[in-house]
Amino acid sequence: MTSAASNSLGFRAAALFVSGTALVVLPLVLGLGAAAAVTGAVAGAIAVALGGSGAEAGRGGLSLRAQAAYDRGLALGLAAAALAFATSGALGPAALFAVAAIVAAIVHWRTRYSAAPSG
Repeated sequence: MTSAASNSLGFRAAALFVSGTALVVLPLVLGLGAAAAVTGAVAGAIAVALGGSGAEAGRGGLSLRAQAAYDRGLALGLAAAALAFATSGALGPAALFAVAAIVAAIVHWRTRYSAAPSG
């Protein structure tokens, strides 16, 4: 596999489930405070929901264009949360959300938002 290889939608879903769960749990485990816990719970729930909404052309699934847009929005929202925490002097939560934003951006940039070939 080369460095130019793209991730499948299945990898995208798994990455969103794992990162979403981490965003819910880590602020509590690391003792980052109530604001980080609430922000992590909301962002984590959104990430998990996005991971599950990309069902292969299933009923209720998002279109590929919508998946790409929401993934980009998630990365930007996490970056905004990191900036807000950094501005307020909460460097622990800022670091957590900055790392989450970078992960979300990498997953977005590397995901191949195209339908799987049938058959």
